[in-house]
Amino acid sequence: MPPSGSNIFLVLDIGTSYIKCGCVDSKNNILALYQQVFPMQKRGSFFEIDFDLFLNSTQKLLKECLADPGVKDYMVEALLITSQAQTFAPVDANFQALRRGIVWLDDRAEKEADYLGKRLPDFGKTAGFVRPLAEQYVSKLLWLKKNEPSVFEKAWAFPLINEYLVQKLTGRFYSDITGFGMSGMFDFRSNSINKEILSILGLTEAFFPEIGKPGIRGELISKHIQQEWSLPNEFPVYLCGFDQGVSAYGSGVRKTGDVNINLGTAMVFYTITESLATDLSENQIAGKHSVGDYYFLLNLENDFGIQIRRLKENYFQDDTYDLLFQTYLDYPDVLEKIPPINKAVLNSDKPEYTHKLCAGIIKYYINRLKVHFAQISKKIELKDIFISGGMAQSKVWLEILGSAINHPFIINKQANAGIFGAIMIYHDNQ
Repeated sequence: MPPSGSNIFLVLDIGTSYIKCGCVDSKNNILALYQQVFPMQKRGSFFEIDFDLFLNSTQKLLKECLADPGVKDYMVEALLITSQAQTFAPVDANFQALRRGIVWLDDRAEKEADYLGKRLPDFGKTAGFVRPLAEQYVSKLLWLKKNEPSVFEKAWAFPLINEYLVQKLTGRFYSDITGFGMSGMFDFRSNSINKEILSILGLTEAFFPEIGKPGIRGELISKHIQQEWSLPNEFPVYLCGFDQGVSAYGSGVRKTGDVNINLGTAMVFYTITESLATDLSENQIAGKHSVGDYYFLLNLENDFGIQIRRLKENYFQDDTYDLLFQTYLDYPDVLEKIPPINKAVLNSDKPEYTHKLCAGIIKYYINRLKVHFAQISKKIELKDIFISGGMAQSKVWLEILGSAINHPFIINKQANAGIFGAIMIYHDNQ
């Protein structure tokens, strides 16, 4: 039995690869932890998700977590949500999705991004990106307007995936500035949705959520959801920010100049800054940090984890990542190879050739890492460096990183940094 009067936090971490759900007590002990694959569908270069399937999957995950024998006698203090950014779907007035959601990895909106770049010369000074990107929410909204006008015109709103979930749980449409700020829709100078972009899209602010600081606004789950989902009690739902920022906070990033390198689906560098960076390079993003009045600077390589896993599945399926990364050390003079690699090359059965191919691709990402570090160093003095994510479990990869970074770093072995980060953000912002 739990101590009298003790509560738990229910934390949902909506990542690109997995959705995690954890129950954490007041002493930061994880009492129950469940996860499932993020139900993403890939069609050619399109990445989509059925929002109804997502909702059903999330319901199942939450109920499994709360039914765990270790937590069934606890009361839930709050549900804290951290989520991937950019993924959205158009919905009708009943918040039913009008089409499959479009995942942030999807880059169908290249033409629309180019068009917006020409129309918005100040974008780099207002939105936290050097220019509009095909992966961005704003570019995909314009793609939807041009390519699926009947859907666009029927839409009552265009919620991001975390906004969709909280509306389904609470009946309220709200968001947090760190997550929504990644969309390209936000103007950090005016601290509001960009009016020029609204004009281009032919939309008003009514199509978008109320936007506040992470971990501040908590709306109670509806009685209908409490009963239908067999939840133990009514509790508030908070949005705590986008997954990379929350994970960085949970990994130890606390002060300006601290950097977390997250090695997951993407290779992400996250650091805290005093003000919004506007002189940005390609693959750099700036925005509002989840805690206090600080901002963040983020560098990323979108497909790092995807490409590395692809190599492992093709050539080292029954082996560890250490053997894959060892190829880089075995062939130090190999030329870098820029991914992606076509299927004909991947299907080669010549070990030396394939090992050199792996070494070349790893060298490409090491060189990209060095570029990112140089870019960050130009803007801020580096302090503590943290390494997190699944690939950080490889000793060989850490050895390679140590030589490439040439800076002491701390290995964060906490596999659930996003869960603990959400709780920290909630406490620090209350």
